[in-house]
Parts: sequence; structure tokens; C-alpha cells
Amino acid sequence: MRRMLTALIIGSFLVFVLSHGGAAAEEPIPQVKKAVFAGSFYPADRHSLQVLIDGYLDSIDGKADMPTGVFAVIAPHAGYVYSGKVAAYSYKAIRAKGFKTVVLLGSSHRSFFNGIALYPYGTWETPLGRVAIDSAMARKVASLCPNITSLPRAFDEEHSLEVQLPFLQRTLRDFKIVPLLTGSMQKADMSALAETLATILKQHKGKVLVVVSSDMSHYHPYTEAVRIDSSTLRLMGELNWETLLEGISKKENELCGAPAVIAAMMAAEKLGGQIQLLQYANSGDTAGDKSRVVGYGSAAFWQPDARSTGPLTDTEKKRLLSLARKTLEEYVASRKIPAVDVREPRLLERSGVFVTLTMRGQLRGCIGYIRPMAPLYRSVMEMTVAASSNDMRFRPVNKEELKEISIEISVLSALKPVKSVSEIQIGTHGLYIVKSGNAGLLLPQVASQYRWSRDEFLQNTCTKAGLPENAWKDKETKIYIFSAQIFSE
Repeated sequence: MRRMLTALIIGSFLVFVLSHGGAAAEEPIPQVKKAVFAGSFYPADRHSLQVLIDGYLDSIDGKADMPTGVFAVIAPHAGYVYSGKVAAYSYKAIRAKGFKTVVLLGSSHRSFFNGIALYPYGTWETPLGRVAIDSAMARKVASLCPNITSLPRAFDEEHSLEVQLPFLQRTLRDFKIVPLLTGSMQKADMSALAETLATILKQHKGKVLVVVSSDMSHYHPYTEAVRIDSSTLRLMGELNWETLLEGISKKENELCGAPAVIAAMMAAEKLGGQIQLLQYANSGDTAGDKSRVVGYGSAAFWQPDARSTGPLTDTEKKRLLSLARKTLEEYVASRKIPAVDVREPRLLERSGVFVTLTMRGQLRGCIGYIRPMAPLYRSVMEMTVAASSNDMRFRPVNKEELKEISIEISVLSALKPVKSVSEIQIGTHGLYIVKSGNAGLLLPQVASQYRWSRDEFLQNTCTKAGLPENAWKDKETKIYIFSAQIFSE
């Protein structure tokens, strides 16, 4: 009994130390932090590790559309045999880019503390060599965010950041790191971290990369894991961190690195950034056992090039409508999406887009991407399929209807938060309203079609979101406007 009591006292003291800084923050830090998980999570042999990672990266060639302007990625952190192929997609997106500092951001698995732990100086070692801490950037980050504390002992047995290093060593050159681990955090703490990340990324554009380490759902049967992770990926793709945070609190969504992911999503919103989901798999796909799986996702945050937001030409519009028509007819006939060769630069850029199908003047299906998710031509093709077969308000389109269906495409601008509803212009702006995990969108042409006033447009968008019609007046409600290039057959 005495021995058990002593153990509890020591354990409580360690938790207290990590939670409040104290002795843990004062202890000297080793000049070199040795790899702990080499030989278990990844190979301990330098050559074997290098060949394995390069093989993962090279296998992606020609199989994925990688965005430009990347400033952050999300990568899983399980053993490489389970998640290495998925993680490689994130690192392919930043390969050979000129980043000089990488902020490694993960959640603590073994230490318990409040706020964010920082490893402030020294070097970290893997079988591929040593990587130095950017101590100057570490001090700057800590000065900007009050809940960041030097707690090097929190990193002693932590795998989530260590497993990212070998991938970085094979994709970047001459870089340093700033390791951060999140402990117990509230929404306000995540917001403060997001503000810090956004500030650093603005001030050091193209030189600082944020790597967020997170796995997804844990230990569900395969089908259930895919369902949960699909919901999480959808919310991530929409940058809908509010609904995702609520879903995590209700255990409807799962991310073991949730605070880090939410903070990165918040930072992206502050920067006007977008997110592209690159790959998803779970351990049932990679290791075979589908009875209890862990989910893995990779994603890249990126900023659109301001030069790429110009209007489409008539030729480009006709090309997109032609692709939509070809996709609709082939998919309805064979359930296959046609292979196409698209080289027009504007159609390879990313934009939010909606595809609307009508028949005899009545809506027959409408689905879209609110934010840029893929090259424009591909988004149009994907949303044509979705509008024809996945709009839950309608049965799937059949062959007999094809001749009577008309296609309309709406290419969206970036979402812009409004400070006053007086900014909303009927006929020019669409609305996207978010509150308490609910979200609804109406395209610009809808308000014109029904001849709504501004208040009626707001009320109907709230109704679309499943909110009370006057929810737009609440301070907690976020209102976004966007414009659209609208064209049809």
C-alpha cells in the first residue's frame, strides 16, 4: 500500500511539473535528442530508411494533383508500414520547396500538461542525420503565444513528431525545426495558437512550413471507420473547424491531433487559404486486419495565386460545359467518368464550383465544392456526377432524361467574411452562413430568381442551414459572401 501511495504521489508530481513548467522547464536539455522510435516505427538502418521513403514518394508520380503555394500539411504518425504511404502524399506536396524552418505541431500521447510544450534548442537525430532547432524562431513563437512553455521532457517518449523527421530529411534541404506539442487546450487556446501561426506564416511567407501530425479514427471496424473519417475529411475540406470541433466533442468525429488540426484550419482561414485532401487510407487497407482499424489522412493547406482569379473566357466556359455534358452522359450510361486530356492553364487552377441540373425549368440536382478542392475541370466533372446521382433530394438521373436536362456551372470566388450585411449585393453575391455546427449556402442567382430582398436572402440561407430564419442577427453567426461566374448550355 505504501509503495502504491508513493507511486501515485510521484505520478501526480510529474503531471504537476509538466502542467505548470517548474523543474521540467529548468532541467538542462541534451545537445542531441536521440531517436527513440527508430527500429520500431521506421527502419533504424540509414540505407533501408532512405530507400523506403524514396519509394513511397516516387510511387506518387503522376498519380496526384499537388497544389502550389503550400504553407502547411497534415500527415499521419503511425508506423510506416501502416501510414507511410499516406504520409508520403503530404511530403510530395512540399518536396524540394525552399522552406528554411518547419514548425512541427502534434498532440502529446504520453505526457499530460496544459497549453503547448516547446522544445527550445539543440538538435534532433534520426538514422538520416541531425536536424537543428531554430532557437530564434522558437523564442519568437513563444513570445507571440502566451500558452507556449518550454517543456522538453514532454517530448521524451513522443512519436508523433519524430516520425515526421525522416520524411522531411528526404524532401527538404538545409532546414531547421520548431517542435510543439499540444496538451489540454480550450477553443481560446487553439485560436491563440492559430493567430501565432498565421503571423509567422505571413512574416516568413515561403520560408516557414507547418507540419501537423495527426491520425484519424481509432479501433473501429473498417466500414464504421470509413464513415467517421469521411465525415471528418468533408469538414476539413470545407475548413469548417467549428462543426468539426463540435463533432469531436460529441465523439462523432475523431482526430488524435485535434487541437493541432483545428489550429491549422483556423490559421488557414485567417490567411485566406484553402485545403486540399491528398489521400486517405486506414490500417485495414495497408496492414490487412479490418476488424479494428486506425484511419490516416494527408492534406495540404495552400494559398491561391491572386493572378488566377480572372474571369473565364467564352472558349473556357464552352470547354467546361462540354466536359460536364460528356461526363453526365457517360456516367448515366456506364457509371464511369470519362478520361480527358485538359491542358488549358485556367482550367487547371483551383476554384470552388457548383453544377446545377434543370429539366423543363425545374431543379433536377445541384451540388458543389464551396472551396477549391481540385483543378477546375476535374471539380466540374466530379460535381456533375454528384448532382446527377448524389443529390438526396432527387432520384438519380436516368438515360431517358438526358435530352431534357440542361447544365449550369457556377465558378465561385473565394469566401469573404462580412462585417455588415449592408455589404451584400443581391444578384452579385451568394451567401454562406455558419453557426453552431450548421452551415448553409445559396448561390447568387437564387436571390435574383425569387426576387428576394437582402433580409429574405439572409433568412432563406439560415433556413437552408437548418437555423432559425433570424439567426443571421446573432453575433455568433458567421456570414460569408462570394461572387460567381455563371454560365449554361
